Amino acid sequence: MMHDFKGKVALITGAARKRGMGHATAIRLARCGADVVVNSRYRPPDEFPEEEKAEGWQGLDSVVAEIESYGVRGLAITADISDRQQVEDMVQKALAEFGRIDYLVANAGILLCAPFLELTDETWHRTLNTNLNGVFYCCQAVLRHMMARGGGGAIVNISSRAGKTGEANIGAYCAAKFGVNGLTQVLGIEFGPHNIRVNAICPGRVSTDMMRAEKVWELSREKGIDMKEAARIVHEDAIPLTPLRRPAFAEEVASVVTFLCSDEASFITGQCINVDGGRLTAH
Repeated sequence: MMHDFKGKVALITGAARKRGMGHATAIRLARCGADVVVNSRYRPPDEFPEEEKAEGWQGLDSVVAEIESYGVRGLAITADISDRQQVEDMVQKALAEFGRIDYLVANAGILLCAPFLELTDETWHRTLNTNLNGVFYCCQAVLRHMMARGGGGAIVNISSRAGKTGEANIGAYCAAKFGVNGLTQVLGIEFGPHNIRVNAICPGRVSTDMMRAEKVWELSREKGIDMKEAARIVHEDAIPLTPLRRPAFAEEVASVVTFLCSDEASFITGQCINVDGGRLTAH
């Protein structure tokens, strides 16, 4: 189904990676007629994945060009969502350009792996500052705007299967995502009377650079093999654990985000929806 978002404005954080869920969501919403503001922290070109470098990918600039190819407006804003002031400035820039924000997709996140007893303060705080505090800052800034204009709108927080069940070696990530799910439920309750819907999506394994990194890192460390070989093994081993026998594509997550933003989801709020191919149900 192609939803109609003409005249609407979406803000999506963490949208600079070519194979990421943020990029896929931005394009999906643009195809449906929304103007789209995309965000990422600053990434120097030498931090781009090798595949992106080879393809001439330019991060947010490439995303905006693709958005505008659908006849809508796009805007790129570089900001670190773990910094409240940068989030406030980002929202004000979006409002100065478009006058409104109808949808927030809080997608930005990081995944840093470490066994619990090797988990440093720096890793713990960096993970929670981005994955939980960043969602808090973005939701608060956008909700203030939505309330000031009289209510209405939708927020989708990108959480994780790891926000519903613990997994070894990603303690900080799990803690943050459990927090996102709890915050989502609270916001659904508080802002429902104002016709503002707040939901979360809990993906399982997704074919993105970040989601591949977790298990690949663990296996490479455990077996003493290189990352490429570990990546091959991880992909093969994950298939039997998921009833649909494959990882998700970023576009499949984006389609659920789009649904939750749309009027088709007008009676859904405070929910943390699994998009994991049935893995949590099966295990």
